Amino acid sequence: MVTYIVARYKRFVAPAIRGADPRCFAMVMATGIVSVALQMVGSSSLSAALLWVAAAAFVVLVVASGGRVVAFGPEVRRELRRPDRLFSYFAFPAAASVLAARLADHPGLGLEGVVAVLTAAAALAWVAVICAVAVFVAGWVGRGWTGLRRAVTDVNGTWQLWVVGTQAAAIAAASAASAGVLAARFATWAAVVTWSAGAVLYPVVTAMVVTRLRVAGLAPGDPVAPYWVTMGAASITVLSAAQVLELIRVAAPAAPTGLRSPLTSLALAFWSVATGLIPALLALGAIRWRPRDPLAPRGFRREMWMIVFPAGMYATASMRIGAAAGLPLIRGTGTAAAWIAAAVWAAVFIWMIVSTAARLRRL
Repeated sequence: MVTYIVARYKRFVAPAIRGADPRCFAMVMATGIVSVALQMVGSSSLSAALLWVAAAAFVVLVVASGGRVVAFGPEVRRELRRPDRLFSYFAFPAAASVLAARLADHPGLGLEGVVAVLTAAAALAWVAVICAVAVFVAGWVGRGWTGLRRAVTDVNGTWQLWVVGTQAAAIAAASAASAGVLAARFATWAAVVTWSAGAVLYPVVTAMVVTRLRVAGLAPGDPVAPYWVTMGAASITVLSAAQVLELIRVAAPAAPTGLRSPLTSLALAFWSVATGLIPALLALGAIRWRPRDPLAPRGFRREMWMIVFPAGMYATASMRIGAAAGLPLIRGTGTAAAWIAAAVWAAVFIWMIVSTAARLRRL
């Protein structure tokens, strides 16, 4: 019996735990934000179904990630020193924040404790990853010009998760305030400061990503999907601003009401950036697409969720900022985008299930 259990662990459980790296939380991010978008367009049943999927996936991934830290600790520590993996750890606080924001929309269900736990987990994880990034950047700079020049080739689209995680922390603060978990005044200032940090960070990271594409380009097997996070990062900056604007409105007069006008203007500027990136990213995908490319990996890739998340985030952000700024055209754009995001989510989810089933049959 023991031999049988060990054999099954090595064959099924260990590979699954080892593969549960932070990039998997992109599924929770994508599913959660599409759930929010569907709720906003009035599709409560579909929204609730996706919320259950996101919550179940989050719990499974948290357990699997804990097992991965225990069973593959040295590998996890090496990842924290790898520039192509380090920033993917921001996916966890982003996923926790999206779930908290979705659950905070139902203040009458007694979920304040869950929102508080998710908010605290997102904040602590964000601080921990920021510390890891600070250590990485210090070593990067310490190597001088040679290290900086070499590091350009290490930049990829997942670096934008740094912005996503930062803006998700601002959203978590606003959600905690709306659920009554945090005092409105404290949450407002925390959200404003965090949003400002993310807004400053976005052009910096974007410049680094663009520099990498111009200097080193993409290798034949490199996926395009992570670069969609650039659009997602701009969109979550818009959504975060809309959440802060709502928090300021509710928290007045204690809130800094003088921020409403500049926040609205900046949010609309970021929305324009996100909108402009969509055709550029579609064109990049079309240029890179090669039928039956021998260098492309076979089967489903978890990076596909990095396309779904920006799609859902763009829809939600458009509806929120359109309502906050009184611009029905932008709100209508978000409504249409919500159904597109739902269709993309369904296609990627079905592909994942079919691919996983086929892989299990081969084991």
